[in-house]
Amino acid sequence: MSIEFFSLAPTSIQVLKAGESNPKKSKRIIYGQATSDANGVATLYFTDNGLANGNSLLTTIDYAVASVYSTNPSINARPRVQMREKNVAGKYVSANVTNISGVTVLGNNVLGSENPMSGVLVDFMILGSFNS
Repeated sequence: MSIEFFSLAPTSIQVLKAGESNPKKSKRIIYGQATSDANGVATLYFTDNGLANGNSLLTTIDYAVASVYSTNPSINARPRVQMREKNVAGKYVSANVTNISGVTVLGNNVLGSENPMSGVLVDFMILGSFNS
């Protein structure tokens, strides 16, 4: 097994497995960040130019995860993130970023709803295959 590092828009680590049935197939781990838009959607394009029209760094997406960091003392103001989409063509992943709001009755929050949050930095980690 060998490990190859290369630098493109998102950070990426490539692992080549020796003895695999398809020796030209390799795994890549890609880390990147994206900021949520006005609809609360954060999209990370892992292409050679970092844009939707670029060439994908992956052939397939095997696994993807998203996370956010917050130190806001109010639990309702803290962002929440959920994976939204793993693109079939292996060019991007996206996540929804929301917070909770509700009506307070006798000091208790009730009727909570999730609202999109814009401007939140989302961390993505993607594991995928690439035919070299």
